[in-house]
Amino acid sequence: MTQPSDSSGENGFVRFLKRKWLAILIVLALIVIAVQNGVSDDTATIFVLWTQLRMPTWVLVLIVFLIGAATGWIFARNRAARRARR
Repeated sequence: MTQPSDSSGENGFVRFLKRKWLAILIVLALIVIAVQNGVSDDTATIFVLWTQLRMPTWVLVLIVFLIGAATGWIFARNRAARRARR
């Protein structure tokens, strides 16, 4: 029988949950907010320079989440590259 790689005896799933619990909660909150706003007919108006964009609120929530995820991914990739250069 093979032992886990770390000495604490935890399996990989438990280690994953301990490291990513905040990200999991944020994604769950996003899903709840998007579903709640998708049920209603609310629209959001966004002013960008000289134009107005109208879209369903749940689409706006998803766009903001994707922008935040891309930003976090870029920062994490840059941090990993800096650490690799050391």
